[in-house]
Amino acid sequence: MKTILLVVACLPALAFGLAVRPCANNAPIPQDVRVVGCTVEPCVIPIGGMVDMDCDFVSPRATQTVQATLDIFLGDFRVPYDLPAAQQNACNFFEAGSCPVTQGEFINYHLNTPAAAPFAGITVDLQLQLTDDNGEPLFCFRSSAQIVAV
Repeated sequence: MKTILLVVACLPALAFGLAVRPCANNAPIPQDVRVVGCTVEPCVIPIGGMVDMDCDFVSPRATQTVQATLDIFLGDFRVPYDLPAAQQNACNFFEAGSCPVTQGEFINYHLNTPAAAPFAGITVDLQLQLTDDNGEPLFCFRSSAQIVAV
């Protein structure tokens, strides 16, 4: 189950210029979200493949650290899941920009993770959020992904 959730964790931005949805908390959404092999929702993700995602954003404020969270939903049910510790520190995945982050800094957040899951044929809704030192969102977005067999 953790494997499917990790796969799903990267799915929110699975498209080259994917149009993503805002979160209920009215946080800013990234300027651009790209996922290799996906241009529209739901992104189709084969079990065992790699999810390669980039998010471009401009930081609305300065922060020493940046935390990443991924929430996965099956309908209205939130699937219990936490990103692995190394992936929770979003600073480890900045391709452009660095921590500490300055206000107005352009950041490219990159995540590449295996899409492994115990079963296929489900569509999930994903919410990816990066937060500052105080837990306030720097960005948040939602998208959907369909997990398929290879």
